[in-house]
Amino acid sequence: MPSPTMFDRFPTELVFETFRYLTTYDILRAFKGLNRRINMVLTNYHKYNLNFQSWPKDKFDFVCESISPDQIQSLVLSDEDDTVRQIHLFFRSFYIRRCVNLKSLTLIAIDEQDWKKIQRKLHFLSNLTSLSFRLSHHLSPISVELPLKSLVLSICTTNELHQWLLHTPMLINLEVELIANVSDNDFRLNPISTNIRRLKIKLPEKSNITFEDLEALFLCMPKVKFVTFTVVKGFRLFHGDRWEDLLRRYLPQLEDFRFKSHPSLGNVTPTQVISAFQTPFWLHEHQWIVHCDFHGILNQHHRNVINIHLYTLPYPDDQFHLTTSTKSLTKHSKDAFQSVKDLYLSMDSDMSTHLLEHFYFPDLDSLTIRNLHQFPSLIDLINLSHIKHLTIEQNNPIQPQEFFSHILVYSINLRSLKISWHSLMEITREFTDQNICSILKKQIKHLHVFDSATKIVPDKGKQVECLIKLFSKNLEKLNVHVPSLDTIALLLNKMLKLNSMAAEYESNSNKMDSDLLLPWLTENVPKLKNFTHQIRYTSKSRVQLLFWLSH
Repeated sequence: MPSPTMFDRFPTELVFETFRYLTTYDILRAFKGLNRRINMVLTNYHKYNLNFQSWPKDKFDFVCESISPDQIQSLVLSDEDDTVRQIHLFFRSFYIRRCVNLKSLTLIAIDEQDWKKIQRKLHFLSNLTSLSFRLSHHLSPISVELPLKSLVLSICTTNELHQWLLHTPMLINLEVELIANVSDNDFRLNPISTNIRRLKIKLPEKSNITFEDLEALFLCMPKVKFVTFTVVKGFRLFHGDRWEDLLRRYLPQLEDFRFKSHPSLGNVTPTQVISAFQTPFWLHEHQWIVHCDFHGILNQHHRNVINIHLYTLPYPDDQFHLTTSTKSLTKHSKDAFQSVKDLYLSMDSDMSTHLLEHFYFPDLDSLTIRNLHQFPSLIDLINLSHIKHLTIEQNNPIQPQEFFSHILVYSINLRSLKISWHSLMEITREFTDQNICSILKKQIKHLHVFDSATKIVPDKGKQVECLIKLFSKNLEKLNVHVPSLDTIALLLNKMLKLNSMAAEYESNSNKMDSDLLLPWLTENVPKLKNFTHQIRYTSKSRVQLLFWLSH
């Protein structure tokens, strides 16, 4: 055991204060085993905040081996593709009933089977005040009362939400992706009273929520002070007069209303839509300014229709959809979009002066480029130096020099790239462009290469070999479409730093099931020792294998 250090003489309270500024992994990696006294301090610390989303498996294993469940204060677990089976693995090591100091629990992409195992034990967590679900649909509502103050739900029906609220009487903050029931709405049949103060509702694609559903819901929430309401494209909840009546009648304590909608217009013009949000109620009583952008698109019948975007500022969502032909009916500062993290940019025309005068995105994490008209300079629209994730949607023709000069040289923090095989071949000139390949090799840690819908990549096996040569020493996450099962073995053997891989292949001749996969891996990828895996059938002829790997 090493001799005492100056840090070892610090009072325990001061050591605990130091821990507040470090991640759990950094605390344990730096101080575990330093000496007997520090080990005792680590054992007595009960405020570890664990966020295992997108973690390498070896780090996950190290932390789980170094702490006990009663030391965890907040916990984020994820069964996304890059950490497959993580939730099952965690609760195989820790009994949830022993997480007695847990205050916040977030479960990402959990399935119903794993959720039911956890659900039955939640009543043991007397300190749990925050529960969140992401990327999980229609999970069973709880059946026992919990002292939750904050609840985040992925897609659920109004009746499922009603059941959640019946068992969370102390709830203050609610965030939910909501769809309507096909049967009667329980909020109408059995009204309840809640103490909710902050409400965030998102209507996902194909939600059929009506103003009548919202009326029944708001009737149960008379104490709400803050509302954020976001709607994806296609919904008709854009009537300013209906919103005014709804908010006046049912939310008398409302202080702040934030709103985003992409409605489909019939015979109504954008000017008519925005005029309903320019009454004294909106402009003078509350100063909730609703802005309106619009652009023309061709519908499925090849007719030009108007797509509009209604929103308040500060912008109420972290995602923003923008088209280069966008026009604005209202004036706003171009610096009003600091909250936007994910930009979906459709290039259906040249970059207009109007666009550059009205929009600037200074703090993006992710950029998705669609319908590439041509690759313009983006520096007057986007602060490219902050972007970490870039997606180029399939079939966009790209000139390597444009990609290099307009994107790569400015995207100094780019770490993740999602692109079709065809576009990857284009921008790298089939892996021969030294400037672009050098930057990709140095910067890209996460790569997703998918098949183009209309373009076939010739000799993909050769391209896979080039990909391995370029990325084998630095790539940490890989999602790829490959020609065969043998190619998956090649990638697992050659990619030296992979923490996760999702590989999809045609299974006509090499169909794999769980009983055969492990022996096949033992024979063909002998270096794999500590990993989790999942087999997913994406179609009758295609199989995706997912791996969470440890080195």
